[in-house]
Amino acid sequence: MKKVALVGIGGMGFVHYNAYKKLANAKIIAVADPRTEMAKEKIGEDDVKVYASLEELLENESPDMVDVCTPSYMHADLSIYAMEHGCDVICEKPMSVTVEDTERIIEAMERTGRTFMVAHVVRFMARYVYLKKVIDSGELGRPVHIQMKRISAVPRWSWENWMRDVEKSGGAAIDLSIHDIDFAQYAFGTPKSISAVHHEMKEDNDYLVSNLVYDGFTVSIIGGWYSADIPFNASYTAIFENGIVISDGATFTKNGEPIEVEVGEVSENTGINLSGADGYADEIAYFVDCLERGEKPERVTPASSQNSVRLTHELISKAAVV
Repeated sequence: MKKVALVGIGGMGFVHYNAYKKLANAKIIAVADPRTEMAKEKIGEDDVKVYASLEELLENESPDMVDVCTPSYMHADLSIYAMEHGCDVICEKPMSVTVEDTERIIEAMERTGRTFMVAHVVRFMARYVYLKKVIDSGELGRPVHIQMKRISAVPRWSWENWMRDVEKSGGAAIDLSIHDIDFAQYAFGTPKSISAVHHEMKEDNDYLVSNLVYDGFTVSIIGGWYSADIPFNASYTAIFENGIVISDGATFTKNGEPIEVEVGEVSENTGINLSGADGYADEIAYFVDCLERGEKPERVTPASSQNSVRLTHELISKAAVV
């Protein structure tokens, strides 16, 4: 049984908190969050201690691993601190807001010998797991064009409005579009060439439209926050030589025929929009299983997560700005 310290129990942290309840080999023993009263309210009657900071928590508890679910700009410092104090770490995506901070994390991981994994949940979501299997098996032939989309209204709900601060979140590109950029480089590696259009944070609208060119096919990605009353939507259309897979809301089909996959539900109201809730418990279970086997995670490596941050920044730097 792995003893877990959770850092941050806001929207995403609470999703992780409830995911651990589905696991038999990991248990949260303590939570660190400066909003201690809020944390105690969320924890309720659970036998979990609450501290105002990770530093205070580690002075009083001895967890085996730390789960970092704080705002993105805090990921590097907290992950490094936890590893330096003998803990393995799973950290919410993105690995960090900057490439420089990803380098600091990898250096600390190598220096301490601890295990570190970024929680790239899309790699574990049932519909994307299915798409990866179709790609890898070649059952529909080679890819021709894949279009991915991830959009939502501007996230006005974040703590101290950190998500709308580009220095803290990286904006829609690093916080939102990186999900699909990460999946593309996970499935296909480094693209031959890239191009993009970037609408920087202005009057709340913030989006990145990316084109990744591979040998014989392209991946087009739209990711953005919009000052419109729109629900969160994540979808893809994957066209192959011999067929098509479509995932969009209630629609999930291969060559027009419905695909049945098991998709879990978020067990508590989080206050944020989520899809593919199955992936959160699955990614944590995978990490814990790796720790118990004494293996480094191969499904999500630190180098791969770093590449996703690097590729997203390259797209931003090369983008036409509108």
